[in-house]
Amino acid sequence: MIPRRAARDSRFVPFARRRWIGAAAVLIPASFVLAEDSPGQWIEQGHFRRAEVLLRAPLQKTPADPQMNFLMSRVDLAFRRLDDAVAHAEKAVAADGANASYHGQLAEALGAQTDDPDRGMFDKLSLAKRVRKEAEAALALDPKNESANSVLLTFYLEAPGIAGGSKDKAKELADRVTQLDPAQGYQLQMEIARKEQRMTDLEPLARKAFEAGSNSFRANLNFAGFNLSRTPPDPVAGEKHARAAMKLDAQRIGPYSLLASLFVTQKRWNELDPLLADAERAIPDNLGAHYQAARAILLAGDAGQMGRAESYLRKYLGQPPEGGQPSLAGAHWRLGLVLEKQGRKDEARAEVQTAVTLDPKLKAAQQDLKRLK
Repeated sequence: MIPRRAARDSRFVPFARRRWIGAAAVLIPASFVLAEDSPGQWIEQGHFRRAEVLLRAPLQKTPADPQMNFLMSRVDLAFRRLDDAVAHAEKAVAADGANASYHGQLAEALGAQTDDPDRGMFDKLSLAKRVRKEAEAALALDPKNESANSVLLTFYLEAPGIAGGSKDKAKELADRVTQLDPAQGYQLQMEIARKEQRMTDLEPLARKAFEAGSNSFRANLNFAGFNLSRTPPDPVAGEKHARAAMKLDAQRIGPYSLLASLFVTQKRWNELDPLLADAERAIPDNLGAHYQAARAILLAGDAGQMGRAESYLRKYLGQPPEGGQPSLAGAHWRLGLVLEKQGRKDEARAEVQTAVTLDPKLKAAQQDLKRLK
C-alpha cells in the first residue's frame, strides 16, 4: 500500500492508492460478467496490457460506450495515465449516471490526481470536493461500492476539518460498511487503526477480514501481505496464505512477488530462481516478482547477492512494465543503487541519470544523482 501523507501543508494528498506489498487490488463490480479472456477478466487478474488490446477497437467503434470507458479508465489508472483515466470515467458517468461503479471509478481517478506534487493546495482541495461528490453518488446507488468507500474513508481521514475531514465520520463509515460487507469493512477499520497508530488492533482486524473473505484469492493474498509486512513479520503465516492464493489463481503476480521477497529475507536462494521461472512461465508479460526480489536484496544489503539483483533488474527492464507495477524509471534507479553497491560508480550514475530523465519527479533518484556526482 502506498503510504498516505498528512493534510497539514501543500503536500495534501488524501487519495494516494493503497495496496498490499507486491499486488494492487483490482476491483471489478459483480454486475459485470467476466467471460474468459474478456477485458474485465484480464483487469481483475492484473493483466492491463491484454485488456487494453481488447478495449481499443470497441472504443473506437462506440466511443461513448459506458462499460468500455469504465474498463479503460481502470487500465489508464493502472498505468498512471491520470487525465485519461478521469476522461474515460467521466464518459462512463455521462452515458449512465445510474451506475454506482462508474461514479466510484471517477472518484478514484480524480482522487489519484491529488497525488501530483505539482498541484497546489487549493487545486487539491477543489479536486477533493469532486471526489467526495462522486463517492457519495456511488454510495447512494450502492452502499457496498468498494472504490467509493475506500476513497471516502481516505477523504475523512486525511482532509482538513474545514474541508470536511472527520475521524468520527470515518469510523461511522467503516462501521456501516462492516455491517453490509464484513470483509470490506474490516479492511476499512484497519486503515483507521493505522492512522491512529493502534498497531495492536491490526492483527485481530486482519484475521476478521480474512475469515469474512471466505478463503478467496483476495482474502488469502491480503492476509499474506499483512503477515509479511507486520512488525514483527509472521513468515510462516505469510507463506501459507501466499501459496494458498497462488493455488487459487496462478495467473496473478501478487503471490509470486510476496514469496520472492520472503525467500530473499530468508536466504532461500535455491528456491528463488525456480519461483521466478514459474512466475515468468505463468505470466510472461509481468516480471514484477523479479523486481521485488531485486528490491529485497538491495534493502537487505547482501553484498554477495548484488549480481543476482542486477540480473533480475536488467530482465525487468527488458520489456514494458505491466500496469500497477514499478515504472522503468524506478527500475533504473534501483539498478543504479545495485551497481553502486558493486563499486561500479560510473555505471551507477548513468542508470540513476536515466531514471531522472524518465521521471523528473522521482525525488529519491534526484537525491542519489547529486550524491553520485
